Amino acid sequence: MPVISVVNLGKSFGAERIFSGLNFQIDPQDRIGLVGPNGAGKSTLLNILAGREEPDEGSIAIARNTRIGYLTQVTDFRPDNSLREEMISVFAELRQWEQELGELAIEMSSTQPETDQHQSLLQRYDQLQARYEHAGGYTYENRVDQVLDGLEFTREQQAAPIMQLSGGQQTRAALGKLLLQEPEVLLLDEPTNHLDLATLEWLETYLSSWKGAMVIVAHDRYFLDKVVSRTIELAFERIEEYPGNYTKYLSLREERMERRRREYEAQQAYIAHTEEFIRRYKAGQRSREARGRQTLLDRMERVARPQDMPELNFEFTPVADSGLVVISTQKLAVGYGTGAKAGRPGEHDTNVLVQVADLEMLRGDRVGLIGPNGTGKTTLLRTLIGELPPLSGQVHIGHGVRIGYYSQTHAGLNMERSIVDEIRQVSVLSEEGARSFLGRFLFSGDDVFKSIGSLSGGERSRVALAKLTLQGPNLMVLDEPTNHLDLQSRQFLEEVLSEFEGTLLFVSHDRYFIDSLATKVWAIEDRVLYPYVGNYTEYRTRHQQIVLNASGSKTPVKVAPVKAAAPAKTSSKKNGKVKARTLEDVEKDVEKAEAKVKSLEEALSQAALQADAEELTRLSADYEQARARVDELLQEWEQLADMVS
Repeated sequence: MPVISVVNLGKSFGAERIFSGLNFQIDPQDRIGLVGPNGAGKSTLLNILAGREEPDEGSIAIARNTRIGYLTQVTDFRPDNSLREEMISVFAELRQWEQELGELAIEMSSTQPETDQHQSLLQRYDQLQARYEHAGGYTYENRVDQVLDGLEFTREQQAAPIMQLSGGQQTRAALGKLLLQEPEVLLLDEPTNHLDLATLEWLETYLSSWKGAMVIVAHDRYFLDKVVSRTIELAFERIEEYPGNYTKYLSLREERMERRRREYEAQQAYIAHTEEFIRRYKAGQRSREARGRQTLLDRMERVARPQDMPELNFEFTPVADSGLVVISTQKLAVGYGTGAKAGRPGEHDTNVLVQVADLEMLRGDRVGLIGPNGTGKTTLLRTLIGELPPLSGQVHIGHGVRIGYYSQTHAGLNMERSIVDEIRQVSVLSEEGARSFLGRFLFSGDDVFKSIGSLSGGERSRVALAKLTLQGPNLMVLDEPTNHLDLQSRQFLEEVLSEFEGTLLFVSHDRYFIDSLATKVWAIEDRVLYPYVGNYTEYRTRHQQIVLNASGSKTPVKVAPVKAAAPAKTSSKKNGKVKARTLEDVEKDVEKAEAKVKSLEEALSQAALQADAEELTRLSADYEQARARVDELLQEWEQLADMVS
């Protein structure tokens, strides 16, 4: 039996029809990915399912006692609440009962035990206490602690005002509130926004073990592939359903579209042939047959022309090649100054975000820069291209390097200008030429005269990409270029960048995007930049690392990203002698120890999701021992490396 049934649903905003005639149902344990282009009405549909908006047509039937939890794109917190207070607010009714129980206890203490008033108060107290206990009144604070700990919020963060948290932390807090509500249906609107890669993987693990139904709007293909088992496409005012995850949906959709194209073309050919026959013979000896064919043609149910989503159509073409070395660094430290030191007007405190080894980016490299939120990825990009000065060390831009920078905040756009005027600032295009050019970025008609400030995030992203194509850079530095883009636009950008003949340095949390483009990964861990060879999947599985020294030779460095356990001092004895351990021996031990740490991290995540305090305690002790073992191994590696060098 479905938990939610949608029948002939329709919604309009003014004269604009958003969708109509939607029919589908959500079954218990359904894992639905809701996909479609920006502006198709996905968030509107979720708002209607959550009861926040009313449909103009149709109805929604929700099974009795079904609770719906809704994670919106914009978090809805009380700004004066601390994080813990916001979590506690889920239990407002329990706290109200708690207060009433206290008031009843005071009233009973001031009345005579044998009176009717006392008996009435006692009866009310017993009923309310039973309801309070059944609803978890004596355990809800402990449940809040377990959820906050599972989401890795420190005690300081729990006590701090919730609005001081980062975007990713606020998303985790909103997920925590949903977890505490224990709804039967989860509605998640862009839950991956603002999340770093580690938190994304945590969310995938959490949702994979979720027992209820869920409907998810997301633009992260990797995430959709791992979490959903059914896909609903909302486009052209209607929905189409597909079994399977996002990759399966793409395959099935292409097959369906191809079949419809063949059906449409076959019918159009038949119609043209029949109309020619009617034109030829309507006045001759075969006029009766011609009239019969006309009648059949009039009654024929026409196959609609297949509609496909509009696609971007542009490419990046460097105006000239750069030299071999595009960017090189020496003893680089990146961050911000924090003001003059007390008593030393000429000296300043600094906040070092990232220490960078001496390295080189060569022509044709495709580097994906990753790291947790707040670790300085954007600051590093801006320092490498000269927008910010380094705290120490040097950055050298190579010969003939022409930089194109895409800011995730669209900082290079003038919010007061129209789209067409913004484009003409970086080109010699006439207004007509600029309008034609903007059509390749899905801006048509009078849309080109809209002000930048009035555009959505996705529209601003398309304007920024349009400006970038006109600059002809041979080094493109992209800070979260897929933010705000729908899935189809992300895929197109990925294809265009894969054909780009210059050098790429980009920050992204889209793992498919990194896997498709990166030949190297730069990972920021513990305020240090570690370069790896390969894409994201290879980085996660092998942690193969490479640093280029000043002479251009490749020197291995410690496998730092995941701190594993310290090596058992294994030794083999032969002829009474102990075999000396090599760097290769230690590296193998590091890999094994790291695997153990990873396994324990996953077990801890599962225990946290299941609120198993006893298992958490046991696993935490094992985890600390494993981490200590890694530290010992790494120390041994460093000692051996020093001896070798």
